Amino acid sequence: MSQSASSRRKPLLVVVAAVAIAAVVAVGVWRLGGDDDVTPLATAPSDTATATTPSPRASTTPTPMKKTPKATAPKKCEGPNTQFNVEGIRQESLLPDCGVAAPVTASEQKKSGLGLACGGSYPVILYKTTTTGAKTSICGRTSSGEDFRFVTKASGGQIVDLKGDYDPQLDAFVAQKDGVSYAVQAYDGTLVVEKDGRTTRQKASDWISLDNESDYD
Repeated sequence: MSQSASSRRKPLLVVVAAVAIAAVVAVGVWRLGGDDDVTPLATAPSDTATATTPSPRASTTPTPMKKTPKATAPKKCEGPNTQFNVEGIRQESLLPDCGVAAPVTASEQKKSGLGLACGGSYPVILYKTTTTGAKTSICGRTSSGEDFRFVTKASGGQIVDLKGDYDPQLDAFVAQKDGVSYAVQAYDGTLVVEKDGRTTRQKASDWISLDNESDYD
């Protein structure tokens, strides 16, 4: 009688245990499913949040400096807007007139003589005058004027380069060639030409000397 009762209890215990295990599993699943409805207390920062754009760094490349314009070189010739020796300081040479040829080289002087801008072995312009029919320059070996050439060019003519002398009685630079005499009066720039017994005087429209004498004296 006792064995029969014990045999009937074993299946019952197995069923109760199975029901208990199923209940535990159901509670666990319910709790896991319930997490979907829970509102989080704090939201972690998202990795995809827009990052703050960093300020661009100051360029380390130096800003190129603007080039300072170079000082204008002094004029190489005497022109209508050029003031000669306004400080009254004695110069080593006058400037050639604007528009005349550049000073000749030593080889050019040997080949065809000096021009109105002088040069070669007579680089110093001691005196120059522009008259009604010609231009004339007195070209010195040095600024002392002890040795000079008389260079003149008539309008439309050829340049004449002559050995010059100074006549203190006339206060004039003089030269002669092929029976023609030339003289430039130092005090007013007048050019006097004697040819075939005739004398012509050409008044100066502009003249200047290395001694800084005015053409209005």
